[in-house]
Amino acid sequence: MLLCHQKGCESFADIRTVNKILHNTYRSACEAAGLLSDDREWSTVLEEASVSATSSQLRSFFAHILSYCTVTNPLAIWENHWKLMGDDIPLCAAANLNMSHLHINTDDLHNFVLYEVEILLKQCSKSISDFTLPSLPADLLADLANRLIMEERNYDRAALNAECLELERQMNSKQKQIYDLITSASLNEQTEHVIVYGHGGTGKTFLWKAIITALRSRGKIVIVVSSSGIASLLLPSGRTAHSRFKLPLVITNELMCNFKKNTQMATLLQNTDLIV
Repeated sequence: MLLCHQKGCESFADIRTVNKILHNTYRSACEAAGLLSDDREWSTVLEEASVSATSSQLRSFFAHILSYCTVTNPLAIWENHWKLMGDDIPLCAAANLNMSHLHINTDDLHNFVLYEVEILLKQCSKSISDFTLPSLPADLLADLANRLIMEERNYDRAALNAECLELERQMNSKQKQIYDLITSASLNEQTEHVIVYGHGGTGKTFLWKAIITALRSRGKIVIVVSSSGIASLLLPSGRTAHSRFKLPLVITNELMCNFKKNTQMATLLQNTDLIV
C-alpha cells in the first residue's frame, strides 16, 4: 500500500515515514496516511453500549466485533475498554468460591476478563492469540478454582503498599536489615531460614507485620502461623499451625501433616513465597 503512494523512498525507514514522522510499523504508517480506517467507530460503539449493557453483554459484544468485523488494532481497543467488561467479575467469583467478600486486584481482574473473552471467542472458533491480545497465564484456571489461593490473595494491594511505606519509615536499623534480607530473598526466589528472637516489646511483631504487608502488596502469598491462638491474633490473617497445616495434636516420629498431593492445600504451599 505504502509503495503505491510514497515517493522517492530510498530505505525501509523512508517507506514508514509519513508527514516527516517515522512510524514503528507499516500498518501505523498506513493509518497515518489515511490508507486504512482506524478503530474509532468500535471504541465509540463500546462506549455507547456501556451506558445500558451489562458487563457480560459487553464481553460478548467485544468478542463478536473481533470475530466478524475488521479491527485494525484489537490490543488498543482492549486496553481502553477491558475495565468496562469486568464489573460483575468480583461478585461472580465470590459466589463461585463461596466467599462472602472477594477483593480482586487490577492484574487478577484483567486475567479474569481475558479468560471470559477467550471462552466467547472459542464459540466462534477464534482465540485471543488470533488478535494479538495478552496471553493467559498457564496456571490461571487452577488458581481461580483454588479457594485457598484466592483467600491468600484477597488483599487490596494499593492500601497495603501505602501501609508498607509507613511501616518502613518507622523501622530501626536492625529491623530494616532483617526486613531487607527476607523481602529480597522472596522477590529473588531465594531460600532463607531466619529466626528472629528478642525480649517482649523489642518489635518482633512489628517487624513481621511489615514483612507480611510488603510481600502481600506485591501479590506474594504469605502463610502466617503461630503456636497458639492468642499469638495468631497479633499478625495479619494469622492462624495456628495446627489449623493451617493439619498437624495432629499428639506428635510422634511416624505422624505427618494431614493433607495430600494434588490438593488445594498442596498447590497453595507450592505457590507460597514466605511462611512466618
